[in-house]
Amino acid sequence: MSAHSARAALDAARGIFAASDRHTAPQLWQSAQGVLQSVIGRPELTGQALVSEVRQLGLINLADAHALVALAAWADRSTGLAENEAERILVREAWMALEHAIPEAPISSYASAYGSAPAGTPPTSAAQPSWAPGANASAGATFGSPAAASSAPPPFVGADDHRPRRRWLWPAVGAGVLLVALGGVAAWWFTTGKPERELADAVTAYQRGSREVARSTFARLAMERPDDARPLIYLGRITREDGDLGRARTFLTNAVRLAPESAVAARELAGIMLADGQPEIARRFYVRAIQLDPEDRMAQGFLGCALVRLGRFDEAPRWIQRAGPGEWQQCLASMPAPPVMPSPYPISPRR
Repeated sequence: MSAHSARAALDAARGIFAASDRHTAPQLWQSAQGVLQSVIGRPELTGQALVSEVRQLGLINLADAHALVALAAWADRSTGLAENEAERILVREAWMALEHAIPEAPISSYASAYGSAPAGTPPTSAAQPSWAPGANASAGATFGSPAAASSAPPPFVGADDHRPRRRWLWPAVGAGVLLVALGGVAAWWFTTGKPERELADAVTAYQRGSREVARSTFARLAMERPDDARPLIYLGRITREDGDLGRARTFLTNAVRLAPESAVAARELAGIMLADGQPEIARRFYVRAIQLDPEDRMAQGFLGCALVRLGRFDEAPRWIQRAGPGEWQQCLASMPAPPVMPSPYPISPRR
């Protein structure tokens, strides 16, 4: 595949991504997929397998691969346009990944690895990619050749000859161990550390009132980490505060499904049900939250409110008083006053 065709595919994709507000998620991914297929000359590869192959060739980094996989996943579950800031950020990051995928070196050097070079053409240092086996060996000294054999160390080295070798052997081993350790730290940071810090930053932004900044990060994390219920919990809370109970219920139902042992997810879904006029369902989820976390005062207090809505006035005050001071105490004001029972001992008039 020529460099010209890869550049042409990127230029075609540029127009589509620049007008992403008029192109659907599948159209954006189809365009991105065409660029990646042109770069490596593998039109038969699609989806995550294609992204993985481009990543293995060293044309994109791990963050680029995540952005492209996120675009593919979005295209799988949506046929619409980018409707929120999180989806628009996803589109921008995928475009940057496509730009990184076009190498400065001729594309033919990568295509030759798949057999597009004429048969019998010997590999050269210019045409051979750095990841290929033996790429760092000198020209003409491939594995098994006489030149390689002549440069190999003798089969036996005397004791005196071992002494100078020890001076560089241990530093080299130490450097290798250090590189492996650094690689492990980098992999943890990309796969675990970075998302955790982004989640913590989004929670901080939400707590200080920057709700739109927090919403954008939570939405992106929810797409990138579909097995994590925490972004969905916060999206449900923010959406409930906006008054959109339908979307909030969707977020929190999915959160409870992902994290059935989360007391917070159960309590937040109960709050949606109580606000939506479904006190019996709210009561069940408040009970579930208390079973998971017996010290959850908010669940205790609003369980009392749900019981007030259900007319169970004998149970409600106990839960509200058990929770202590809080918003839930306002529910006591809506309870009917207890009836005044007549005294069994009539009061005789004064004489």
